[in-house]
Amino acid sequence: MVLILGIMVVGCNKAETSEQSEGISQEYKDAMSKGKSNVIEEEYDKAIDYFKLALESKENDTEAKNLIDQLNLLVEAEDSEEHGAYFFQIEKIDKINDIKTETDVVKDKANEYKKTVLKNIDDSIDSFEEEINDGKYKSAQKDLEDTIEECKKSDSLKEQLDRCNELLKTCKEKKKEAEEQAKKQEEQKQQVASNSNSNGSSKKSSGKKNSNKVWCEWKRHYVDKENFIDMTNRCQGCEMRRSLASTFTYEDCPSCGNTCCVSRYTGKCEYCGEKVYPAVKKIYDDGTVILEDGSTW
Repeated sequence: MVLILGIMVVGCNKAETSEQSEGISQEYKDAMSKGKSNVIEEEYDKAIDYFKLALESKENDTEAKNLIDQLNLLVEAEDSEEHGAYFFQIEKIDKINDIKTETDVVKDKANEYKKTVLKNIDDSIDSFEEEINDGKYKSAQKDLEDTIEECKKSDSLKEQLDRCNELLKTCKEKKKEAEEQAKKQEEQKQQVASNSNSNGSSKKSSGKKNSNKVWCEWKRHYVDKENFIDMTNRCQGCEMRRSLASTFTYEDCPSCGNTCCVSRYTGKCEYCGEKVYPAVKKIYDDGTVILEDGSTW
């Protein structure tokens, strides 16, 4: 009888211990399940609270801890969006992907958001290319150099890094070309002034100008009279540049359907980024436009 009673007591204790263990395990499972559901619904604060509740049920649980760390990083990344801290956001998302977890529920959300961040960075690089096309070489070079340094910090930005390096090379080449052209134009200006002074008396007697060049106020350079528009004080080439730079000449995008959003200068849609036309490569003083594919207007 004593032996039987002893076995029954031990069995009851084991059953009670097992029930307690199962109770804690179920509480942990419920908290983790609800936390993951909140992540999917993008209710990250609630998700963090549930993962903390899971830690109370299963102390020092690595999975719950890591999910909390990932969510804190994701919230930090999204909160910085309004400040345009795109590279800071990429840094946080990279850290999320470096944290090991059994479930990818937070990583999936982070990498989905990463697409938006990369689009913002690509848009910034587009603006640097526009600066180059507008002849703003100094500011474009500074922006590109800063962006290159940031892109080097993340393997996620290899494509953006390659593009910036190519644009920087183009920017430096065009800057050098513009400086040489400006120097040449200044020399021509001085030569014309010199000829004008030395032949002043001849001009007065004949009533005709000795030079066939006139001064274009737009890009401040000398052009042939036949290419000059008196009404605007610009050459035909600069008039074409001004026209292409104006949003009034933008066309509708056949890809995204937005109106007046495609620049014929860059050939791109400012909304979807689709390349609709070949970009302008060079514009001559007579208004002739050379496109990047070799065709002309």
